[in-house]
Amino acid sequence: MSQRIFITGSGGIVGRHAMAALAELAPDAVVIRNTADLTKPDEIAQVINTAGPLDLVIHLAAMAPVKAVQGDPGGAFAVNAGGTINLLAALGNTHARMLLCSSSHVYASKETPIFETDTIEPVSLYGQTKRMAELAAQQICAATGRSLCIARLFSIHDPEQSGSYLRPTLVTRLKTAVPEAPFDLYGAGSRRDFLPAAQAARLIVELALSDAEGPVNVGSGCAMTVADFAQSLAPFPLNIRPLGQNDTLEADVTRLRAILGERHD
Repeated sequence: MSQRIFITGSGGIVGRHAMAALAELAPDAVVIRNTADLTKPDEIAQVINTAGPLDLVIHLAAMAPVKAVQGDPGGAFAVNAGGTINLLAALGNTHARMLLCSSSHVYASKETPIFETDTIEPVSLYGQTKRMAELAAQQICAATGRSLCIARLFSIHDPEQSGSYLRPTLVTRLKTAVPEAPFDLYGAGSRRDFLPAAQAARLIVELALSDAEGPVNVGSGCAMTVADFAQSLAPFPLNIRPLGQNDTLEADVTRLRAILGERHD
């Protein structure tokens, strides 16, 4: 019998790449895309009921853009934490495995690579919403006997990103930047574990299709500064003028590699 997979957030950047990865890695699976508003319990319950028996749930839906989260913190908690709770409530006592996509923002900044067992101290409002989702999922899944894997996604980027994400912000600024003129960059010395969204989505799908449980860092394991990332997008050498404070969020991907082996690139 074909595996039945329910996915939320399939229309987002990571979600679109995840759909492509599922088509390649699980070609015989029946993939059901969520159409419900996760903040409405009755709506998601109806969609889950209509979907029928499920083997796997890949939960990617979230409010993530910095400006959106800061502008509507209540909405961010309602989507990221409340939506996760509503989804799990709709699943009830069924035993469909769940992959919850979380974030490196649940961790405290650390100068060395971060392990899954390191200090949990959300560095942003977004991180707080994702940590609340993690805690709810862990407790609900433990109570219902559901297998749960938490993919803590580090910094992704994609040519199709828009809005307040770092890459589109830099691309927009670079269109009018003048060679040799100072290029102000907040957190220029901050180190981030940048990973193309397509690669990140594939790793998430591979984790979902595995039997891994608990938190797993999803990153490249090789951080670079925000300044170097900006330079990689620029058509000419930038005269970067650092502003603000710096911090570091770099993934230790030892566990990811242990689970996926040679599949982790």
